[in-house]
Amino acid sequence: MNRTMPSQKTAVVEHLFNKYWDKKSASLTKSLMSLEEVAAAIRECNDAYGLTLSARNPANFMKDLLRGANASKNWPVSVAAKRYTGVQRTGAGECFEFVPFHVGQSEPFPDYFKVRLDSETYPVQSISIPLVTKTLGRSDENWLIQTAVNLRVVETHFAIAPAFPLLELTHLQMGIKLRSTEIDALFLGKTGSEQDPESVLITCEAKQAKDPLISSQIINQVQAAFAEADVETVVPIGLRTVKGVGFYLTEFEAIKRADASKLEELTLASDAIYKLHPPVKGI
Repeated sequence: MNRTMPSQKTAVVEHLFNKYWDKKSASLTKSLMSLEEVAAAIRECNDAYGLTLSARNPANFMKDLLRGANASKNWPVSVAAKRYTGVQRTGAGECFEFVPFHVGQSEPFPDYFKVRLDSETYPVQSISIPLVTKTLGRSDENWLIQTAVNLRVVETHFAIAPAFPLLELTHLQMGIKLRSTEIDALFLGKTGSEQDPESVLITCEAKQAKDPLISSQIINQVQAAFAEADVETVVPIGLRTVKGVGFYLTEFEAIKRADASKLEELTLASDAIYKLHPPVKGI
């Protein structure tokens, strides 16, 4: 193990990769890692390298590794050199999968959708949130989503700055845990004509200011939404906090069901900053 690794989990990822890397074919004999395999690898690395990682909750292994601005730095240099990154997998006892870099990809977890501070900015009132509620504000995704839903930030975006036109938008649920992923918030939209409207799902991935929007997580949400609902279109969005300001909302190009299974990249269709008046603690 390289003693300069930034995270103890970095050593576990490298251990698993090396275990299944075939030098002769320069390929992996197994790419999908189960929760049991990750837990076993943690115990093996603890014994071999004197690490102190807990093997009790491998379901959060990748989520914790990718948190914050150092996701790419937390990934093993040796694995990145072979142009492999990782994608979190959930359900059926799965943990994560090693996947090759896309064409042109230069780091394991690129932040393609950083906040554009020169984006159009729109005011959103926050005076409707009770003062006692605001005092409980905190810097986590649950508070981010709760605030955005209460203030109808997503509905505001699709009313004034959308790329995909909607006639109606309704919030369905927060924190939806599906077999293959988790969706921070899900909305049902109506598009087309008022006489014959078509249903559309809007999936939302929420991140704090320091955390990158990771394309693979959003793509997983899109694919899971199609698996769960009888719709032909899903519009994915990302929601990031801008500290002391409000929300940065990224709307990506709508995805059709026929294209979902082979979806590898997202295309930004519209973005805007929604400034809260007055500011809200934790946002």
